[in-house]
Amino acid sequence: MGLSGYLIEKYNNMTGAYTCNRLVEEAGKLGIDLKIIGVHDTTVTPDGIFNHGQLLEKRDFVINRYKWGKLKDRINELGERSYNNIHSFNRYINKYQQLRDIKSLDFLVPKYVLGTALLPYEEVIKAVGTPFVAKGLESSMGEQISLVESSEDYRRLLDTYGPEKELLFEEYISTSYGRDMRIFSLRGKVIAGMVRKSQGDFRANVALGASVEPLTITPAIEMIAYAIYIYSCVDFVGIDLLFGEDKPYFCEINVMPGLEGIEASSGKNIAGMIMETIKGDFENEQTGS
Repeated sequence: MGLSGYLIEKYNNMTGAYTCNRLVEEAGKLGIDLKIIGVHDTTVTPDGIFNHGQLLEKRDFVINRYKWGKLKDRINELGERSYNNIHSFNRYINKYQQLRDIKSLDFLVPKYVLGTALLPYEEVIKAVGTPFVAKGLESSMGEQISLVESSEDYRRLLDTYGPEKELLFEEYISTSYGRDMRIFSLRGKVIAGMVRKSQGDFRANVALGASVEPLTITPAIEMIAYAIYIYSCVDFVGIDLLFGEDKPYFCEINVMPGLEGIEASSGKNIAGMIMETIKGDFENEQTGS
């Protein structure tokens, strides 16, 4: 009997979502029954986990592609394995946790302060310089990221997020304005990389319209990917690095990375590699290898 899995997303119907559709497509080629389960289409009761009123049965694995709440954690209980493992997934959604845990001799870490927008502006400047970058701890696709160039910009953070929201205030790496590196790593091995370039925005997210081109993979980049895997235990990860003068700066890792830009720039079937890795785990388990 073939493998079966749930791909956890926002909705059951993810029409137009490139990454979801590619994973389902490649799973089908390998004889894997991969079903998208939307958190917003799911309920949990004492009688079980239901999707549109239908009781969900256990499957061999789940793939995590939704970051919020407890429903995704319960759906994870239906899989023998989870990718990325739910404990690492939940921990490294958080950008502060990444900065705290992940180390490498091959990258630098920007100066940073964890706090709220109630911190005195002068105190933040003293710690990280000016201008600086403000980041939401669990944001993605360039959202909740601002370049703070004045006290007026800083006051707007309080108006936007209120006094309770925790933010990262980070040193601005001017050598990387409008460009960064995205590396796709599979269990510590770099399988593709790209340079993302923006026109007129300090952020270089594909979701915000950045262009992409292939990245030359150096031994230092390979070591960075390996170190991040050792520290995080995240199987499939997007690693974002900023351009520095001598070494790259660590920006963040993405535990639910999109595949559209990286597949387009590299010409590689990364969705297929992911599904082959999952299938290989179960085959190795059966053979004892």
